[in-house]
Order: sequence, then structure tokens, then C-alpha cells
Amino acid sequence: MKRNNRIIKSALLTLASLIIGFIAIAVPFNLFNTLTSEAMHIVFIAEIIIYFLVSMFFLIAYDKKKQEKIKLENRHKERLQKIECVKRDWIDIAA
Repeated sequence: MKRNNRIIKSALLTLASLIIGFIAIAVPFNLFNTLTSEAMHIVFIAEIIIYFLVSMFFLIAYDKKKQEKIKLENRHKERLQKIECVKRDWIDIAA
């Protein structure tokens, strides 16, 4: 079930990226015929800003996920240390 969800998710992501990539390339080329040079500069700058913002969003999401993983690993290590301490204390009390 998990594998099927991963395959579906990958297929949808691939399809969405292909469609968005096509639109991102086709729209500016079609605008060459209709817009003036100044308008094309504005569209080009806006497109670069949009690409930058989207890439920053993905980088922030990746960094947040990485930080959560590190935090979880640290929590796991602390819990293991606490369990070992409790075991040691119980052995000392029993002796």
C-alpha cells in the first residue's frame, strides 16, 4: 500500500512538473509576439522572482525536515541515556 502511494505520488509530481515546465517555457515565447520589449523585461523579472521564491520554499521545507530529523534523533538518544540511567539505578538499589 505504501509503495503504491509512493508510485502515485511520484507520477503526479512528474506530471505536474512537466505541465508547469511546459507552461513556464511556452508562455514567455508566445508573449514575444504580443508584448513590447519593456513588458517582456517585466515578465522576465517576474518569472525570475517566482522561480526564486519557489526554490526558497522548497529549500526551507527541506531544511525544516532535516532539523526535525536531527531533533528526533537527539530526543531518541536522550531517552536511551535516561533508560540506561534508570536501569543502573535500579541495579544499584537492588544490590
